[in-house]
Amino acid sequence: MQVDVVGSVNVDWVLRVADLPAPGETVMAAAATRLPGGKGANQAAAAARMGVATRLLGAVGDDEAGQWMRGQLAAVGVDVAGLAAVPGWPTGAAHIAVDARGENQIIVVPGANGALGPVVPEAGVVLAQNEVPAASVASAFAAAGEALCLLNAAPAVPEALALFGLVDILIVNEHELARYAALAGLPAGNELAQAQGLLARAEGAPRRAVVVTLGARGCLAVWREGHVAVPAFPVVPVDTIGAGDCFCGALAALLAEGATLEAALPIANAAAALCTQTPGAVPAMPTRAAVDAAVDAFVARG
Repeated sequence: MQVDVVGSVNVDWVLRVADLPAPGETVMAAAATRLPGGKGANQAAAAARMGVATRLLGAVGDDEAGQWMRGQLAAVGVDVAGLAAVPGWPTGAAHIAVDARGENQIIVVPGANGALGPVVPEAGVVLAQNEVPAASVASAFAAAGEALCLLNAAPAVPEALALFGLVDILIVNEHELARYAALAGLPAGNELAQAQGLLARAEGAPRRAVVVTLGARGCLAVWREGHVAVPAFPVVPVDTIGAGDCFCGALAALLAEGATLEAALPIANAAAALCTQTPGAVPAMPTRAAVDAAVDAFVARG
């Protein structure tokens, strides 16, 4: 079964500096690196590297950056035929300053991502995020038919609440969950209580489950009938950029293969952990063989 990812495409410019600039200050960068990014691109790359046919539905500019992004994504197995080139719009870009302590400042220029119109998915699993217009995501879910619909509701924005009733599985981190719980008027509580609160809403609730990613604490999946907590896969992170996107893309791929949510979560955790072992996002997405080998080695160690 195929995965269709509806989402953003950005060129990430990572600038290495000794100290982040103060207001009005100019600093010199020791290095500048161009990397493929955007949540849609990252998640599509993760799904494709898991060995599942993956198509990206999004928009880039009619420019060199757009052509470069097409090549980068195609190189990791993503079908880019659904990636529109929008005349007059630049390809999305993120300018990321990182200091010697690992702190960062990020400025995102959405560019052509903001010009994405209605899209029609054709896959059995549809995955989207909030870095493209909510109307585009809504059109994709409405046209998805019997497909399994996943929404990684990041970044947390108020208009995403209207999408929750269109999806089967909602994926958020603990900070996004708290934000949406507050927007929905739910009382304060832990992640389990907040996820249960979202699911209990008769209107506008995900149809099946809420999955909460918890970083080093693993993840939590909540159904109306129960819940399961899955521990993180043990690694020492080198670079956490793209780890959450890797989890989402890997999860979508596993579900497309027919895995149950309970069975898919530990493997998606392992994929996200392996992603942190290599700098960057798209280049760091692990192959299915690497994930399976890591899981087998972990099981063998007991």
